[in-house]
Amino acid sequence: LLAGCRGTTPPVRFYTLNPVIESSQEKTNANVRQNLAVGVGPIEMPKSIDRPQLVTRTAPNILRVDEFHRWAGSLREDFMRALTANLAVLLNTDQVTAYPWEDYFRPVYRIFLDVHRFDGNPGGQIVLDVTCTLTDREGRKSLFVHKSRIEEPVPEKDFEAFVAAKNRAIANLSRELARIIIKLEAGAI
Repeated sequence: LLAGCRGTTPPVRFYTLNPVIESSQEKTNANVRQNLAVGVGPIEMPKSIDRPQLVTRTAPNILRVDEFHRWAGSLREDFMRALTANLAVLLNTDQVTAYPWEDYFRPVYRIFLDVHRFDGNPGGQIVLDVTCTLTDREGRKSLFVHKSRIEEPVPEKDFEAFVAAKNRAIANLSRELARIIIKLEAGAI
């Protein structure tokens, strides 16, 4: 009798972030050094969003953790994977690697990321607020600091649209970082 009153628990759904920049039309036409090596990371992310469950913002100071909508892996690792794959396409190089990398990998540029916010709500928008620091090979000399706030609409009120908007926000960040690297390569910064 008690089992009948409980009802059924909804199934858990799992999500992942993916690179969305795949078109050869997105590749840069700038004079970027052939086989330019770029190291991405490490990345800092608030613990409030770096968790297995999807986190939505229901009010300016209220976050909602959804137990039935979860990341298939790690949000931090998915973010890095999507960003590095997008940058590889945009810079037309196979040498974009996420931190930590092997000792033999010698990046020309390193990108440190400090994610301040990466949340939003279905039917509203996603906000990616991040500070990116581009450094030299050893990570000792800062070459450029870039503060970015990217807002992506979430047209539907479901988690698939929510995650798709997160993918688009990472793609937009990738484009911004690729433009900065191109300018660094050209000596324009």
